[in-house]
Amino acid sequence: MEKAMNKADELVMMEVQCFLTEDEKIDRGGDLAGHVRMVELLTGEKKEKVAAYKTKIDAHTLDAVHLSAALQNGYEYRSVECRRVINFQLRIVDFVRVDTGELVLSRPMDIGEAQESMLTGKARE
Repeated sequence: MEKAMNKADELVMMEVQCFLTEDEKIDRGGDLAGHVRMVELLTGEKKEKVAAYKTKIDAHTLDAVHLSAALQNGYEYRSVECRRVINFQLRIVDFVRVDTGELVLSRPMDIGEAQESMLTGKARE
């Protein structure tokens, strides 16, 4: 016979210790294995994403450094078409910008260029 409950006897839910049955242990073990696999998978994906973002960040950082240096120095290096002019008599090689005619480099001939003069028997200017 159930005793009549008054306000002080109301039913409430509580977290209490419950020992697992063998079937519950097997279920919990399967759940645990699934979560461990998921953690490993997500950790691997995270590493891939971090590496991809690091590459992007490094590229932008490098571009920013180059732009900063150009602004600070007032110049930058660019690939510009130049004409190589060999002066066999003076034994020098000049490099002249095609677009402006500016002499950008003058250097002594190297051995191969000097031998070219001997092989052709010409002294070009």
